[in-house]
Formats: sequence, structure tokens, C-alpha cells
Amino acid sequence: NDGIPDKDEEKNGTDPKTPTTQTPTIDITRKPNGDAVITPKKPDGSTYPPGTVVEIPGKDGNPIVVTIGEDGSGIVPNDKLPKGDLPGKGTVTEPNKEPSQPVPVTTPARKNPTIKIEQDPKTGDVTVTPKKPDGSIYPPGTVVEIPGKDGNPITVTIGEDGKGTVPNSDLPEGDIPGTGKIIEKGKTPEEVQVKTPKKLDPNEPQTEQPVSIDITRKPNGDAIVTPKKPGVGGTYPPGTKVVIPGDNDTPIEVIIGEDGSGIVPNDSLPKGKIEGEGTVTEPNKRPSQPVPATTPARKTPTVDLEQDPKTGDVTVTPKQPDGSTYPPGTVVEIPGKGDKPITVTIGEDGKGKVPNSELPDGKVTKPGKITEPGKPAVEVPEVTTPAKVTPTVDLEQDPKTGDVTVTPKRPDGSTYPPGTVVEIPGKDKDHPITVTIGEDGKGKVPNSDLPEGKAPGTGKITEPGKPAVEVPNVTTPAK
Repeated sequence: NDGIPDKDEEKNGTDPKTPTTQTPTIDITRKPNGDAVITPKKPDGSTYPPGTVVEIPGKDGNPIVVTIGEDGSGIVPNDKLPKGDLPGKGTVTEPNKEPSQPVPVTTPARKNPTIKIEQDPKTGDVTVTPKKPDGSIYPPGTVVEIPGKDGNPITVTIGEDGKGTVPNSDLPEGDIPGTGKIIEKGKTPEEVQVKTPKKLDPNEPQTEQPVSIDITRKPNGDAIVTPKKPGVGGTYPPGTKVVIPGDNDTPIEVIIGEDGSGIVPNDSLPKGKIEGEGTVTEPNKRPSQPVPATTPARKTPTVDLEQDPKTGDVTVTPKQPDGSTYPPGTVVEIPGKGDKPITVTIGEDGKGKVPNSELPDGKVTKPGKITEPGKPAVEVPEVTTPAKVTPTVDLEQDPKTGDVTVTPKRPDGSTYPPGTVVEIPGKDKDHPITVTIGEDGKGKVPNSDLPEGKAPGTGKITEPGKPAVEVPNVTTPAK
């Protein structure tokens, strides 16, 4: 017995006589170095035995295959993961069993190394520091290539301290963004996006070091960057470039306007705040000496979920970082059963609805997603989908007559209207007892209609003009 009813197997197209792997959920977490930890779980939450094989989406249509170990998990090395998140279907196959039914799963993108570029504002020399996905440095002898003039890369060999130096004289005449390369001995080269700074003219005056680099926020999350020049009310001229810390050792550059400030769009800010140093470069001058600068984290949108206590239906309201609503046609994904998200489309009022029947059996907290028409999806770090609410059926037996009073109640405790039909377990599953509810919200079952012994099972409530709702754990008393 594989725990899957024969009828379900026939419906799924599998042979009831052949053991089939139960339909799983596939959890994927990450190690600091980017490796993915794959943990398939059975419907009851338990893990699969060693030797179980899991297939998840891979690049170019080739699935990634991982074998589960003694701890119930398997590892996919970071460099075997796709370049971008890859949604699709996954399967789980226990030893000596048929594969499970496919379930939704998203294979995460590989984590990339970075190349940190730091230019000395006095000499113009550049320090190059390649870093692995977990932030650790590369070993001595690693070779790094960064973009150079005329398409010829600049090559630097990394020393004992994990760094290498490019003399100012080897730099191009202007900034060159492009693809760099990290070549560790005996390993496949890794490509990284990087920008090589321009050569500094030692005869140019140096930009005066700012007192501070002030960063404030707009309601929509955009950052206003204002470098403060020494002196009362001192601002830097238009065209001044300010560099502040960014994600993955890639600095954020902003150009100052007529008002002495520049704007960094909210979606260009890092996921978490980054403390570091910033520099200011006036037109036709060398960069200033660095000063402390903290780049704030981007503001994320939110998804408000409000559950109707009577029906259990959930109203979904996505909100922009400034609290405003999203336009009609926006699609919101919230956590659902297993790895399958619940999708809802937003209407004219900025809201969408999820029926109670589509909610998970228990509350689920995971990231959500908002996709505005014509724009890339935005992740919401934490959304908690409430559990499905179920009505109840109260059964009270008269100790004298044996008759049973049936009172169906909504999740909030209120009663159902007259004409509601309730089914409770009878002598067998094919013969439920049916009772119609009256004006007082109750119905009655004569003692003579009751089964010979207690009958546990699932009840059903059908309100006039509405679909039936199942009620678990209803026990009809004996006659």
C-alpha cells in the first residue's frame, strides 16, 4: 500500500498495483556558497528515504537530478544551477517505486561571484578584489580580467591577500563597463559584470572631501543623495558624480543636478542596507577622499490579506511602497498549498479575492510576488496566507427520546438560514442522513433514523443557492 487511493491512481494514469511515490512538496534552501539544498516532503511533512531521486527544472530543458541522503536532503552545487530562476515541475521517485505526480517548483538562480574595484583618488591605481558567492576571497594565483581599452582586457594576478593592483597608467581614458572574468587554477572561468574606472590625471585638482553624503527618502522609496561641501550650505555643482555602496560590491553612481542632489530609484537600491564609503567627483577633478556612507535598503511593496470571518474568503490588496494601490490587471501570487502559489488578479478597486476553498489547510508564510502589467515581477519578502476556515455541525441528542438536534454554524459561530440542507454520516457512506434547517437555525433527526452505532465521517452543508461545503470530523450518535 503506497497510501494513494486506487481511484486517484486511475485518475492520475498510474497503476494501482504498482507502488507510486506519494505527491510531494519540494523545498529548496541555500547555503552561503550558493549550493541548493533540496528537501522533498511527503504529504504528512515527513521526509523521503535515502536513495530517493528528485528531478527539478534545469537549464536548456535538461532537468537537474539529485539523490537524497540520510538526512532527507540532497545538494545541487551552485555552478550547476541555472543563470536565472527557473519555474517548472519537479518529481520525486522513491527506490522501487514509480515517480510521483509532477509538482510546481522553482529552481533558484546560481549565486555569482563579484569583482570589487577600488580606485585610489590620489594615485589612480585600482585594487581588484574578486570574491566568491559567500564573500570569501580567491586563492593566490587566481587571474582576473577586467574590461580595458580597445577591447583588450586588463589582466591582474591575485596575491596572498586576495587582491591585485592595476596601475593608473594601464587604465582606459574613460570608464568601461563590461564583462570581467575570474580564472581560478584548475576551475572553469567565471564571468562577472564589472566597470573599469578611467585613468586619473594627476594634474587635475582633487575634489574637496565632503563633510557627509546625506541620503533621505521619498515616499515611494527613491533615495535622495546630497553630498555636503565644507562651509555653510555648501553644495557641489551640477554634473558632480557621487558613488555609494551597492549590492554585490557594485557601487551605485548618481549624478547631482541643479538642486545639489541626485536620485537613486527605489528598485536600484540594495535588498538590505549597506554600510561603507562613498566618494564625490566634481567635473574635471579627481575623486574626493572617501567618507562613510550607508546606502538604505529598497522599500518593498506589501500584500494585505483580510479574511472574512463568515465566509473565509480572503481579500488581497497589494500596496506600493508609498501605500498607494496597484492598477487593474496586476497579478499577485501568495503562498498556497505546498509549493503551489495562489494567483489572483487585481480589479478596479485595487483588490482581488481568494475563495475560502482555495486556501491551504494551515497558514503558510513565504515570499509573495506582484506583477504589474508591462513591468517585471517584484518579490514581497514575507506574506502569510491564512488557513481555510471550516464551518461546524453541532449534534445534540435528547437523552429521553434519542432525537438529535442538528445546528450548522459558520466559522464565526453564526447560524445558517432556513432551507439550508445538512448531511451527516449515516449507517454507511452511501446513506447519509439529510436534514433541512428551519427558522431557528436548527434541524431534527428522529431517533429511528440514526445508525445502530456511532458513525464518524464528513458532513456537508448546502446553503440555498451556494455550493456545498464539507465539514470534517462529524460523528452521528447511535440510536
